[in-house]
Amino acid sequence: MIVLTRVDNRLIHGQIVQGWLPSLDVSEVLIVSPGAAKKEFVKKMLRLSLPGGYKLAVLEAQEAKKYSEVSQEKLFIIIEDIDNLFKMLKEGFCPKVITLGNTQFSEGKKQYSQGVFLSDDEVKELKKLGIEKHISVEIRSLPNSLATKL
Repeated sequence: MIVLTRVDNRLIHGQIVQGWLPSLDVSEVLIVSPGAAKKEFVKKMLRLSLPGGYKLAVLEAQEAKKYSEVSQEKLFIIIEDIDNLFKMLKEGFCPKVITLGNTQFSEGKKQYSQGVFLSDDEVKELKKLGIEKHISVEIRSLPNSLATKL
């Protein structure tokens, strides 16, 4: 069961460990990152960053979508970037809410919050999710922060 889906290029960091995990009733963190999924060292570092008591899976987008459907765990899904989110959505992934936490700046992207930068095309596609799939997209850094709808 998916408890929360978050896009955050930092993956596991202080806000996740100190803010999100204590406020969520989850048993496993699923990291969606092609780069991390292919590197054992990175997986080990992610495991060390995560407090004990939580399971961890690090997968690419297609595998992660399938994994989220069959897992018996309460999942907190952290997706590295918007591209991987779109890959999962294309495969049929359909969470109720997507929280944008941190997306990297690059040329052509506009700032929507302290850490969220999106291109016009990304905004257009994310807004379409609400209309076509009834997926709410919000910007939120911490669970007790005010959510801003995209």
